[in-house]
Amino acid sequence: MKSFFLILVAGLILSVGNGFRMSLGIYVPDLLSSTIFGASMIGLTYGIFNLLWGCMSPIAGAFAEQKGYVKTLIIGFIGISLSFYITSFAINPLHFLFGLGVIGGLSAGIISVPVIIGGVSKYFEDDKTRSTVTGILMSLAATGMFIFTPIHQFLVSTFQWSVSFQIVSVFFLLFIPMSLIFLIPKPVNKNKKVYTPRKISDVIKTAFKDKSYQFLILGFFVCGLHVALISNYLPVFANIKGLETTIAATGLTLVGIFNMMGTLISGRVSGIVKKKYVLSFIYFTRSIVIFLLLTLPTNNFIIITFSCLIGLLWLSTVPPTSGIVANRFGTRYLSTLLV
Repeated sequence: MKSFFLILVAGLILSVGNGFRMSLGIYVPDLLSSTIFGASMIGLTYGIFNLLWGCMSPIAGAFAEQKGYVKTLIIGFIGISLSFYITSFAINPLHFLFGLGVIGGLSAGIISVPVIIGGVSKYFEDDKTRSTVTGILMSLAATGMFIFTPIHQFLVSTFQWSVSFQIVSVFFLLFIPMSLIFLIPKPVNKNKKVYTPRKISDVIKTAFKDKSYQFLILGFFVCGLHVALISNYLPVFANIKGLETTIAATGLTLVGIFNMMGTLISGRVSGIVKKKYVLSFIYFTRSIVIFLLLTLPTNNFIIITFSCLIGLLWLSTVPPTSGIVANRFGTRYLSTLLV
């Protein structure tokens, strides 16, 4: 029962974190039409947001492993709330960039996938079980996208972006109590191997000397690039092609729905098939799907079909990637190494 609540609440945290981050693109058309920020500044802000999110994830993971996951997540939720509140009053581009890009990016990295997956993985020693649990967590994380996308669409259509940001700011403060789930005691494994304590810096140096880990980092970089570009710019892409912004919102919602299925399948298969083969298949299939989007005539059907297919491949990379890292380096520093 404790494991059930741990997975459920941890999945909700991922849902909230991923949901708001991956649906920020909904605000771009309104920002372009109602502010002086301009497309280049908005793009730069979103780029810095994602860059700092990626950089902060391993730092937050290391902090959580040393100081505790509860403290780490509380800081993250407060930071995101502060980010949205500060940004809602932005009247010039630098104000917007600092509020959303810098504070938002750093705070989002604190409640990101590596931190949560690393924390939960410490409760499960068996590799097959851990892969399945990771798949379930990422499936729950996917719910955020199809929950938050229509919410953001409603907010920005009703109140415009500034008031919407203030509402979202209050919303994040309500989720701080979820951080307490990591106070659940970890199960005692009598057969657990005792390892010699090592400094995090030594672990990181060892990992980066490993060629398999180097390739995993490159893969995750590509994964993050895909996710950031599609989630932030699918509405803009649809708008440029002469389609309604609502079709992009529908597409992002479908990405979230199909992501649930994709991550569950990936988590299950990663416990049976070699994880490197699962990753290779996902990345290869992604390249084909994105290539077809860019080459085929763009219409509503293409956007919907693309969203469904890319949703199956969206965060399905996480279960095999986390499994490989856990198998090679253990779960002790998984939050730090799973970037």
